[in-house]
Amino acid sequence: VGTALTAAFSVQKILQFGQACIDAYNVQVEAEQKLETIMKQRFNATDQSIQSVKDYASAIQNVGVVGDEVQLSGAQQLATFLQTDEALKTLMPAMANLAVQQNGVNVTSENMVSIGNMVGKVMQGQTSALTRVGITFTEAQEAALKYGTEQERAAVLAQVITDNVGNMNEVMAKTDAGKIQQAKNAFGDLQEEIGARVIPIQALFYTGL
Repeated sequence: VGTALTAAFSVQKILQFGQACIDAYNVQVEAEQKLETIMKQRFNATDQSIQSVKDYASAIQNVGVVGDEVQLSGAQQLATFLQTDEALKTLMPAMANLAVQQNGVNVTSENMVSIGNMVGKVMQGQTSALTRVGITFTEAQEAALKYGTEQERAAVLAQVITDNVGNMNEVMAKTDAGKIQQAKNAFGDLQEEIGARVIPIQALFYTGL
């Protein structure tokens, strides 16, 4: 009986892990698909430029605590306010810094979507959105945020956020809590890879019923 229970428990754990991997994969795919759809709609983006944003999110994850799928959620929301992928990539590190400053190492996709909305409003000239979260700026910076080209506004906004909160994403990655979060993010990437291999089997099972 003990052997049978041990075997059953092991099978259950394997099934649970498999489902967790599928869930992680689905979250990543959803974030990437939303980003791709928005970028093609707003920027008429190429596959290469879309991939460059995905790769950049992974690079930011490697030096900080914000997972790439979380960053992509914020990026796709911000993209609804923009016209170029250059401006989007200019703002992504600053968004991660602001998100960590406001939420600590456990930044969620919902947190990043909120940040994306705020940054997008500022890019449209609503600088009061910054002051509501405690971000200060000079009159010259405010003028640039209202009247500059999109890339100029993105560069100034990224600098304003950095001036106020620093490289918070990278700094927090050096703490014990940050190192744990980095390990979780790396494990999540592994789960996504496994999920990508497992989900066709699950789909075949359900479609074959």
